[in-house]
Amino acid sequence: MNSVSQANGALLAAPDPQPEHELQRENPCFTNNGWDGKTYDIQAWLERAPWRTLRNTEYGYDPAQTANPVLWEDPLINEIYKLDIATFLTAEEVSVSGISKLVSQAPDEASRIFLATQTLDEARHYEIFCRRLADFGVAPAERNELISRVTTREMKEFYDLIREQANNGDYVGALVAHNIVLEGMAYPVYRYEIKYWSKLDPCLSRMIQSAFADEVRHVGFGEAFIANEIRRSPDVRNRVRALTHDCNRLMTSMFEAVIHKYIGLYQEAANAHMDLMGDIQIFPGMKMADVSEEDQVRQLLFEIQTEYKQRLAHIGLTDN
Repeated sequence: MNSVSQANGALLAAPDPQPEHELQRENPCFTNNGWDGKTYDIQAWLERAPWRTLRNTEYGYDPAQTANPVLWEDPLINEIYKLDIATFLTAEEVSVSGISKLVSQAPDEASRIFLATQTLDEARHYEIFCRRLADFGVAPAERNELISRVTTREMKEFYDLIREQANNGDYVGALVAHNIVLEGMAYPVYRYEIKYWSKLDPCLSRMIQSAFADEVRHVGFGEAFIANEIRRSPDVRNRVRALTHDCNRLMTSMFEAVIHKYIGLYQEAANAHMDLMGDIQIFPGMKMADVSEEDQVRQLLFEIQTEYKQRLAHIGLTDN
């Protein structure tokens, strides 16, 4: 091989030269506090929410979809539809108020950035459910009266315990109450509601689905942050254990009260439209036509308790 060929071969075999100036995108921009901050930053939120899960939606649903006329024509189904949305709003109001307080209480930059995106999520949820009630003729004053009517004493006690954490400046306690307990409860509740309204109003089902996608992210952050705090401090572990015990007790009482107060109304409405709703697989292997409304709520509570225990396991509490 002559010298020219040898030179050409050397050139071909040489690695590509590194650029003289290269952005170091792997470097963290915030302090590493033991949990994955990059997964929960604003850029990740943009890629997940407005650019993907909410793309081509209006107030969280496809505007080409329509509700079943029965929602206007049947006064009973119309009433429970509005009661359901008002119940969503009770939780979303608690979340908007509490999470917005936590933005200023956050102990590090990454948490503050995430909670700013969660505040917007919760505000969006509140807006879309208010918008849906307005679509069905419920003015703000009537909406607030409806929210007051669906708020049972047990529900108020549960929400008051959640509010108390942020109001007292207990950041860890508030994050547990909001992002582990309240948001974790949304997992089975939203799965159920998505199916329940799928035949009567696919728009509402889609709105709930978009909110559910947000709650998954909120719970993920809560688990990552609280698990790290529990690993670092036995005192935090004991405080979290006591708080989750109280939250679970009040959450169970709240569901029992709902069963006592509203189950007859829901059963009557479902019976009137079983031809439309009866074949919905409301739980795996269970069709609505075969399961009473009370048994559905009790199954829902069972799933909430099961997933609640999973949330505790994820943060390192397996003996609560």
